Amino acid sequence: MKDHSKQKSVNSRRSFIVGFGGVLATAAALTKTTFGRGLEHESLLVAASPSTPRYTEHHIPRDGVSLHVEDHGSGKPVLLLHGWPDSSYLWRNQIPFLVAHGFRAIAPDQRGFGRSDRPEGVAAYSLQNAVADLVGILDALGIDAADIVAHDWGAAVAWLTATAHPNRVRRLVVLSVPHPLAPYTLRQREMAWYMLFFQFEGIAEAWLQRDDWTLFREMLRGNGDVDRYISDLSRPDALKASLNWYRANLAPRLPESPPKLPPVEAPTLGIWSSNDHYLDGERMKLSGQFVKARWRYEQIDDASHWIPLDAPDRLNQLLIEWLG
Repeated sequence: MKDHSKQKSVNSRRSFIVGFGGVLATAAALTKTTFGRGLEHESLLVAASPSTPRYTEHHIPRDGVSLHVEDHGSGKPVLLLHGWPDSSYLWRNQIPFLVAHGFRAIAPDQRGFGRSDRPEGVAAYSLQNAVADLVGILDALGIDAADIVAHDWGAAVAWLTATAHPNRVRRLVVLSVPHPLAPYTLRQREMAWYMLFFQFEGIAEAWLQRDDWTLFREMLRGNGDVDRYISDLSRPDALKASLNWYRANLAPRLPESPPKLPPVEAPTLGIWSSNDHYLDGERMKLSGQFVKARWRYEQIDDASHWIPLDAPDRLNQLLIEWLG
């Protein structure tokens, strides 16, 4: 990239501010929506042995979209939800730990990611659809309620599920992403420049992939599973599908009054990491005011945005303390 292009990119990043009205509108709509039950699904069962816990792969259809779901162990169900640009592979350090402690760990690839389908159109990636996917997975597996552990976009889905379907969520652990009504800080608006950049369909895809994914690599700062992400996102329409999560839910909107949402009834643990370059921890701290049940905030120092990868032992300890 030429020097003048670099300076233009820096100046543009400084000016990006994102409105989150789409998330709030979805939250309001979800409180008025009921989703169907009794979904059919196909499963591949791997028999358990004394040394190998039960493992099943499900392909669950939901509104024409096939969702790939890993299902490990048996016992108390805990649903693990990833965000961008991950897949269920994000939880590879948590799944065996949870199974060893008597949990049934269920980890889907959210729509557009991993081995799940990548439907066409921006609207397919609304949080309303993502929440319906989560409820559909619980229905298909015959689970009335589960604990939920969620990161990034998965945390947004989890917050809204706990708001719209309180009877389906026992305990909640949200990583990095605060409650949708948590007040915005100037720091958060500055950190969110990339969310506006992602709105430019075709342009964002071209720049992220240019010169062997240079901008993408810069954005991730060497954190996460960079090479795996690039391999996954290089598949046909995979990068576009992943960015459609931002386009469906974070497109700039005119100012409007926030919806009045019922408080979260599930006991909730909010976790933020000090080296997160994308989300301001102050908003996670403020999320407790929207939780009716027990609330706890934990900060993990010296970990990037990808807490499950950077601090697996500390996270696992917190999960057992909170879910056990």
